[in-house]
Amino acid sequence: MSFMQISQAQGRVPVTIFVLKDRVNLGNFAELEDTAKQAYDNGMLDLVIDLSQIVSLTSIGIRAIVVIHKMLSTDNEKHLKLANPMPYIREILDVSGVTQYVEIYNTVNDAVASF
Repeated sequence: MSFMQISQAQGRVPVTIFVLKDRVNLGNFAELEDTAKQAYDNGMLDLVIDLSQIVSLTSIGIRAIVVIHKMLSTDNEKHLKLANPMPYIREILDVSGVTQYVEIYNTVNDAVASF
C-alpha cells in the first residue's frame, strides 16, 4: 500500500499535490523520488508536498525532498513547495537547511496559490 496520495489542483498554473502519510524513511523514500521523477517526465512542473500526515521525517526523507527540489529547479525557479508540516517536522526542515531553498506554507491552498 502506497504511503502517498496524488492529486491535481488548478491555480494560476496546474499543480500536482503529493499527500504523504505516516513517515518518510529508508523503506519508502525511493517510491517518493521515483513517483516525482515519473510525474516530471510526464510534464509536471509544479509540486506541493503535503506533510500534514507525516509523523516522522528521517535524513533520507530530507534527502528525497532535496533531490526533488533539484530535479524541478533546472530554471532556478521554485517549483516545489511544502505544506502543513507539524511543528517538530518544520523544525527538522529548518535545522537541516531545507527551508533556505524550499518554501513552506500553512495550507495546501496557500502553497498552490503561490505558483
